[in-house]
Amino acid sequence: MLLIKPTEWAPGDTVAIAVAVVALISAVATGVLAGRASVKANKVTAESAERVAEQNAAADRAKVESEAFARAKEIYDHAINELREELERVRTQHERTQEQLDKISEKLLSERNASQEMRDQLHRAQREMAEMSSRIEFMERMITNLRQQILTAGLEPAEHIIHRGGSP
Repeated sequence: MLLIKPTEWAPGDTVAIAVAVVALISAVATGVLAGRASVKANKVTAESAERVAEQNAAADRAKVESEAFARAKEIYDHAINELREELERVRTQHERTQEQLDKISEKLLSERNASQEMRDQLHRAQREMAEMSSRIEFMERMITNLRQQILTAGLEPAEHIIHRGGSP
């Protein structure tokens, strides 16, 4: 059965076997440690890549939000400019109508027996004044609200609201 002739056991054989066993255990331990280190390194690399991806996504979201705020500010500024122009037109018309109303009132005071048409003109002018006053108040509130929204968003409006009398 045995092709090799058994020899006697020598004490050097025990040492050689012990050295071989220690080398084998050392190789297995080194392999296990290397495997664990590799798994840990792969995990750290994956986590790092995930963090970088999250940071990139956050940066992209911030850029999109920044662009949206810039567009919104442009829209608000444009709306404020349009409303200011309309407000100036209405104020100019209001002043002209006020002048007309004053003239008509003077005529009525000086001519007590004036025609019914002058009274009708006065009533129309008064209605127009009330309507324009309401429009002016509405537009002033709208400008104030839009401006407040811009300020609430942390932005600075492009222009200041012109108050009655024409001064900013």
